[in-house]
Amino acid sequence: MNKSNKWTITVGCFMSYFLFGFIDNMKGPILPMLLSDMNYSYSFGGTIVFSEYTGFFISTFLAGLIADLLGKKSTLIIAGICLILGVTGYAASSNLILFIGFIFFIGLGAGSLELSGSNIVSGIHKEKKGRYLNLLNAFYGIGSIIVPILISILFNLKTSWRTIYRYSLFVIIPITLYFIIMKLPGDTPKTRRTDKFNYKEILRLSLKTDILFMYFIIFSYVATEIGMATWLVEFLQKAKNVSSTASSLYLSIYFAGMTAGRLLGSLFVDKIGYLKSLLIFSSMALFCTVIGIFGPSETAIMLVLTGFCFSIIFPTSTAIVSEIPSKHSGTMLGIFFAFGGLGGMFGPWLIGVVNDLYGLQMGMSLNSIFCIFIIALVIVLMKKIC
Repeated sequence: MNKSNKWTITVGCFMSYFLFGFIDNMKGPILPMLLSDMNYSYSFGGTIVFSEYTGFFISTFLAGLIADLLGKKSTLIIAGICLILGVTGYAASSNLILFIGFIFFIGLGAGSLELSGSNIVSGIHKEKKGRYLNLLNAFYGIGSIIVPILISILFNLKTSWRTIYRYSLFVIIPITLYFIIMKLPGDTPKTRRTDKFNYKEILRLSLKTDILFMYFIIFSYVATEIGMATWLVEFLQKAKNVSSTASSLYLSIYFAGMTAGRLLGSLFVDKIGYLKSLLIFSSMALFCTVIGIFGPSETAIMLVLTGFCFSIIFPTSTAIVSEIPSKHSGTMLGIFFAFGGLGGMFGPWLIGVVNDLYGLQMGMSLNSIFCIFIIALVIVLMKKIC
């Protein structure tokens, strides 16, 4: 592969994660308006998000199989088609069943984008994998930073949340077209490996203690990251008396911190070690979460700083799993992301339920429990290696 084509593909992967961040984080700023418009409870809001991450879960598992069977590029194209269908239908929905159904397709597209981008980058940048995966995830952060700002501006212009979703097609369609014309060498039926699936090997690797621990780490991480991003705006407005405009800005700062952390992380995670990096940043996340939730209103800014603390956890965990020697790397990475999808399903949903039962403060406090779980698992893994 020549250098020019290598960077053309890398740009495509960066675009996939930009789109992933842009679409995935529209729901947080829009959710309060949607719930108010439809007169839905927090539990209904949690159910809608649960459906998106059900699609995410299914997609990350199936996308790995599709990547190994049909090629990695095909999963990017499928992702774009799912997003176009999902966004169009979601913006036109008028009852809970339709919301659940169409956001499921958005989840399918988001999950496929996430797995495909990581899978391709891991394959073409085998050296300094941690650096490029952190850079890749920084583009997720860029998309996540931009979208709350745009939504805040459009809300101030009295634009409906349905119209905002329709506007996102101006981002989705051009990027999908780029995926279609992008050439990925070694990704055609003639040149791609034709090895048969060794399901026993996949099962054996997946049941190894170290790998299971990584699955639970990514489950807990995605549960808290998505839980925070989904409910942060509502929590700030209702529990900390922050205005709607300021709370959307806080969400943008949250993702700005995540992006900055991943850019910074690309410089050091390969040097100081993956597990040590995970321990440091997950501990910081726990501290900021507890202070931000249980402290006075002035300390709510600490919740925004969790974006920086969360930043390197996902790409660094991905780097650990992508180093597993296997002929079916796409499938193994798919299983890993599927556990992340499960976290995305249950984290925001559980927070929504607890919000209704015990209040926003108790619901958001679940994020600290997820952080504690990550820290405990990382410490055990570090002791095993030592």
